[in-house]
Amino acid sequence: MPKAFGQKYMELDHDSDVRLLAPPVQNTWYEVFRAYDVRLLWCAIKQTNTETNAKFLEARFTIDGNVYLGGVNATNDTLYYVYRYHTPSTGGTLGLAIVSAEYNAGRNVDKRGHDFKVEVRITSALGTNQTLLCNCVRETLELT
Repeated sequence: MPKAFGQKYMELDHDSDVRLLAPPVQNTWYEVFRAYDVRLLWCAIKQTNTETNAKFLEARFTIDGNVYLGGVNATNDTLYYVYRYHTPSTGGTLGLAIVSAEYNAGRNVDKRGHDFKVEVRITSALGTNQTLLCNCVRETLELT
């Protein structure tokens, strides 16, 4: 087992943190998870509605007090990957990319933080049978 400053450590894998809202409330932030000493492996969102209309979704990461935000006009029943991009956050208004191509998100994984929170919301008017789904996979650091 590797040692860090005389301590054993290991990354512990967790199942997905899943938040399925059926229906969500427009413009309401929903927490997907909040955890400490986290390595976020990936995060994805999608929305569905009976009319199959696109809806605007936003994701917000709060990492060690820094807020990062991104949004996408999400096609019905299409999975979008959320990741921390290399742009700065201007008062919590930038910093996340949300794309449907998983290979883009795959190159920008491994975001870490001591205090990590992920939230999502839908800002468009809701459709019939509207759902909002967010899945995140993370690891937490366990010191023993």
